Order: sequence, then C-alpha cells, then structure tokens
Amino acid sequence: MMTDRSRRILVAVLIVSAVALAVWARVVALDADPDFRLCWSSGLLTDEGFYTHNARNAILLGHARTNEFNNMVLSPLVHAVQAAVFRLFGVGYPQARAISVVCSLLTLIVMFAALRRAFGERVAWLGTLVLAWEHAYLMYNRMALLETPATLFLALAFYAWVRRGEGLAWSALAGVMTITACSIKSLCAFFIPAPLLASWWSGRTHKRDTRWEIAATAGGMLIAGLLYAIVWLLPHWREYRHMSDFYLTYQIMPRNLFEAYADVRRAVLNYQYGLMGYLFAHMPVTIFLALTTTLLAIFRREERRSGNGAVEFLLVWMWLGVALLAFIRYAPSRYYVPIYPAIVALAVIGVVRLPEITRMVWRPREWWAHLLRTLMLGYALYFGLAFALGAPFAWSLVYLTLAIAFPLALVLQWIVHRLLATGGFSLRWAPAAALVVLAGWNAWYFAGWYGNRQYSLKNLAQKLERILPQHAVVAGNCAPGVCLDAPVSAMLVIPRLANYPAPIERYGVTHVVMLDGIQGEYWWQRDYPELLRRRNRVMREWVGPYAISVYRVPGWLREAYRWRLNSHRLPVHDSARLIRGGKGGS
Repeated sequence: MMTDRSRRILVAVLIVSAVALAVWARVVALDADPDFRLCWSSGLLTDEGFYTHNARNAILLGHARTNEFNNMVLSPLVHAVQAAVFRLFGVGYPQARAISVVCSLLTLIVMFAALRRAFGERVAWLGTLVLAWEHAYLMYNRMALLETPATLFLALAFYAWVRRGEGLAWSALAGVMTITACSIKSLCAFFIPAPLLASWWSGRTHKRDTRWEIAATAGGMLIAGLLYAIVWLLPHWREYRHMSDFYLTYQIMPRNLFEAYADVRRAVLNYQYGLMGYLFAHMPVTIFLALTTTLLAIFRREERRSGNGAVEFLLVWMWLGVALLAFIRYAPSRYYVPIYPAIVALAVIGVVRLPEITRMVWRPREWWAHLLRTLMLGYALYFGLAFALGAPFAWSLVYLTLAIAFPLALVLQWIVHRLLATGGFSLRWAPAAALVVLAGWNAWYFAGWYGNRQYSLKNLAQKLERILPQHAVVAGNCAPGVCLDAPVSAMLVIPRLANYPAPIERYGVTHVVMLDGIQGEYWWQRDYPELLRRRNRVMREWVGPYAISVYRVPGWLREAYRWRLNSHRLPVHDSARLIRGGKGGS
C-alpha cells in the first residue's frame, strides 16, 4: 500500500518530468520544418517570413524598411524584440522561433498562477501541464508567429483580472494587458469585451456591485489605447490603415449576410476546414470536456460560484474567440492559438470534477440533463462518424451524418444513464482515465512529428543562398521566409497589400520565388508570362506539401519591364529607390 509521502514523491517526480519534457519539446529541432499537418493554409510556410521581415532587414541590410511591406507597423513590440534577438544571436529560424518558445513558457507560468488563485493547486497543475502538451498549441509555440506572444498578454490580463479583488489597479492592469495583446495581433480584439463581460456576469452570479471594477478595466483599456495611438498609430496611420483595410476587406469581414451564414456553417459543421472540425480532430477529449463545462455552467449557476468569477471569464474568453473565428472568412488554425488557454482550463475544470459532473448530468431526469446529453453526444458522434467515413466533404454527407448522429446519441445517452443509475461501472477512475487519454493522444502526435521531422525549408534556404548573387532582389509570397538569413533584399508581393503592381519594374527584382500549382499566384502568370518559362527556372524544391520554384529574371527582360514602367509613367516609390541604391539593393 502506497503511503501519502510516497504518493507525494511520485506526483512530484511526474510533474517535474512532464515540465522538463514540455520545455524540451519546445526547443528541440527548432530549425526543422513546421508541422504541416496542423493547417490547410500555406501560411505555415510564408507567415514566419512576413513577421520577421523588418527585423532581419534591419540587421542584414541596415534598413528596416526596404519595400512597401512593413509588418513592424502592425506589431511594433514583436519587431523590437526580434531586432534585439537578431542583433545579439544572429538571424535565423531558431532565433526567431525562440521568442515564441520563451513567450509560451511564460504563458504557462502565468496561467498556473492565475488558475491556482482561482481554483487551487490541483486545477493549476493539471491545467498547465495539459496546455503545455496540447499538441495543437505546442507546435505553434515553436513557430515565429504573432499568436503565441499575443496569447502571453491575454494570460496576463486573465491573471490581473483574477486579482481584481485586491484593488482597482489590478482591474486597470487587465485592461492594459488586453490592449497590449491587440497591439501584437489585431485578431485579439475579440478579447476586449472579455474582462468587462466577465466582471458583469460574475457580479450577477455572486450578487455584488462590479461597476467600479468595470470602470477601472475600461479606463486601463482607454489609457493604453490612447498611448498606443499617439505614440505609434498616428505617426504610421496611412500605412497601418492600408494594411488593416486589406486584412479586413479581403480576409476577415464577410461581404454579405449569405457569406456570413456560409462562414458560420463551415465553422460549425465542416470537418475538413471548419473550426469545430479542426478542434474535434486534434483535441477531441479537450474540446468535449470544455463544451460540457460550458453547458453545465450555463444551466447551473452553482457551477459558476467556484473560482471567484474565473469560470465566467474563461467562458467569455473561449466563446468570444470561437464566435469571431466562426464569423470571419479566413480562419486558419494558427488563429485558434489565443483561445487554447481558455479551452484547456475549462476542460481541466471538467476533468477534476468528472465523477461529480457525470452524476449530475447523466443520472438526473431534468430536462436540461436530457438536452445536455443529447447535444454533447450528438455533436461528438457527428464528427466521429465524419472522420471515420473519411469521404470527401459534401453537404449532403453532412446532413446524412447529422441524421444518424443525433438519434444514435439518444440511444447511447439512455444506455449510459441506465448503467450509471444501476451502478454498472464506477466513476472513481474517470479523471485519471481522461488524463491518460489526453497524454497518450498528444504524445503520439508529437512523437509522429519528431520521428518524421524534416529540414526541407532549411535546405532550400541554404541552396538558395548559394545560388543568389550579391545584391539580389527576391520577390514572392514565400521570399521573405526562404531568404530569412540570406543577406539579400526580399519582398512580399500580394495585390492590394504590398509591392504591387509592377514589382519587377519598380524594384529591379532579380529573382522570383513562388508556390507552384493551385497555390501559385495567378498574377505572376498574367503580368509576367515571359518570366515563368522553364528556361528561366533555376530551382524547384518541395517543402512539406508545397512545391516552390525559383525563377531568374534575365537582364534583357528586366530592362524590357523597366521600359514598360517608364512608358506607362507609373510612380516610382521612395522605397524602390532605397532598394536599388541602399544596402542589399541592386
């Protein structure tokens, strides 16, 4: 029989081992390819280059601004950190990704502190460890993207809000941290109402006046927002507005009500590209438990009384993010990172109280229990059947699967209800079983990536650096990424966003890097048909599932395009002259 002391020693060893492995999983093979299984979007290949563009320019070329795309305008804090890291440790993928690694580890520490204050040691440890190993979160913590640094400040806002009872300064700090997160990743704007709504909701739950608390939080947001606007946004307003308009118009906002309905339907039911389909495919136990906790908290006020309002905060955090991601037109899986801490925390609350919750939900005969059982089982069975069938996505198949899932859920919930009511099986080991399944699932996924990891992006960058001449100017949507540590001018080309039209004429582009196939940019074919000939292609390599081709712009062709530019009298921007005359230009 194991004594209490032996049990505590065993638990301590398991926690230390899990923490050490979580740190190792974030730092090992940082120069390897991203896990392309995580997302259908080519953003895993391109966006790291976008977000590090100005910082690498500042170190390698001597100028942060070398063309019309400047992500530093959208994320000045991350740019400043990147520039400092590159100056100290050199430019490269490991250095850039290390920033996200550090931010993710700090996020775990902050979430532990917040959960411990709200729910105690058990929820804090379990929540931190599950978040550390949730592979859909972990693998993005290893990438030089903006979501992980922004999530750190969302966690800080949650921590400050949990301590709001110690003084209004903590409420104000929650507002400041919220705006700081938005200054890193504007997508985090969904979080702005979270501290305010959580204060109002928790005030109703606990029957206390929260008006001053809400006012202090709103005041913190206002002060931080004004400071950010005066110091940064106003001096860069034209450029900021141009870039923001592109993202809002062409990626975020639906163009009409029908498109908004289609976006929501895809998010809820599409099992290939949908929000919920992705969550059920990558974290089925976690999202199921988070949804169960959500419905239980809605139906029973008693479930919200614990945690001093933290349950309400987590619910608002998760569902505001889910609502935004369901509504917008373009929502790749890296956008889900800022809501993972809330999802995991709600799931762990469910794990800790799993026997009690199961007795409340599965045994009673109240109408809400029947509805809860049917909704949860039916929705989970729908995705389970969809993934099991493995058929190409079609809405007719969706409706057929739904028609099967919910009647089957009615039968299954009755069977489980009867087994629990008659003592058919014990719930004592339910939390441990759920944690074992979570650990096994995520360990299997990470081991699959680690055992088959590749370095094709690194190899392509090394080959390209050997091929490119000195003072080369490289253009394309993945050019900033593959040329991250090469001392050449690289630029992003996207219509209506940056360096378009006429990038070759205006900037003296010497090489074009582009994705082949359906991912390729059609405007290259339309505007430069003479360029994309087989005789001009100097390299074609596969990076993960993507084929990347590199084309050389012959001198005669470059002169012909320049003549076309002059004949049309298109304006030549100052940034173009900087490219050709400054460091790294041609």
